[in-house]
Amino acid sequence: MIFKFFAPCLLLFGASACFAAEAVPAPAAVPDTVKMPVKPRTLVVFYSRTGHTRKVTEDLALLLGADVEELIDKKARAGMSGYLGAGKDALGEKLTELGPLKFNPADYELVVIGTPVWSWNMTPAVRTYLSAHKAVFGTVAFFTLSGKTAPDKIVKKMEVLTGKTARAFAGFVDADLKDQNRAVYEGKIRAFADKLK
Repeated sequence: MIFKFFAPCLLLFGASACFAAEAVPAPAAVPDTVKMPVKPRTLVVFYSRTGHTRKVTEDLALLLGADVEELIDKKARAGMSGYLGAGKDALGEKLTELGPLKFNPADYELVVIGTPVWSWNMTPAVRTYLSAHKAVFGTVAFFTLSGKTAPDKIVKKMEVLTGKTARAFAGFVDADLKDQNRAVYEGKIRAFADKLK
């Protein structure tokens, strides 16, 4: 049986060539499905009462190819009483109770957090999120949406709260979202996204 297998080889190449060829196994192919896990790059987290910060978040996430986490504040913020309470809680730097989260910020290389500005402060929902996750953030970036408040004032507080210096930050104002200011808005959000890529 063995002779029948090796006979053609022996006749053509000699014994040493045949056994040498048998002794070296062919390299195993690595399946395409076996790949090292890749950490997702970017998560954009936001709170929005009126929808303006949501709009900026969705546009930014599209430019970055990012996952999006919306913070849900369990405290009622609708109507005039909700509006007044929201301003009071923000001014007093209060925390709040958040709804369940979909994503773990520790799983991302970059977490971008956006907040409306209430009474010259970040919202209670964003303050709560930053406080709860400051130990697990890697690189952070921030953006604000306001009537006219300069972003650096709010961003400084966000940096102090997280203990992290922002890789980049941006400030958007309500007027940016008006149709007549579309070109200005697009320029601002693209410039911000470019700093985060």
